[in-house]
Amino acid sequence: MIKVNYYYDDDFNLKGFCLKGHANFSEIGYDIVCSAVTSNAIAVINSLSKLVKVEFDKVVGEEGHIECIVKDDFIFDSQLLLNHFSLAIEEIKREYPKNIKILKK
Repeated sequence: MIKVNYYYDDDFNLKGFCLKGHANFSEIGYDIVCSAVTSNAIAVINSLSKLVKVEFDKVVGEEGHIECIVKDDFIFDSQLLLNHFSLAIEEIKREYPKNIKILKK
């Protein structure tokens, strides 16, 4: 199961996300849930970096672990893409509820 955790600032603006684990929907290389979540995460991180030119406090891209935290000065500029990511993950979870868990803090 992929566990999704979101980071927020004091004003409840999205600051980033952390993905851990594997969807286990299918075997490696054929897991459409893992592919969908991973491609959305990588696309948002790349868009934040290349299109919006934000800077990050943290970016991790490892097997079973993707994490991104935007620096405080760039939170406002990051909201559209971070909220887009959150909505995309919600939709994937709706279709595959046994493979994704969104952690609430």
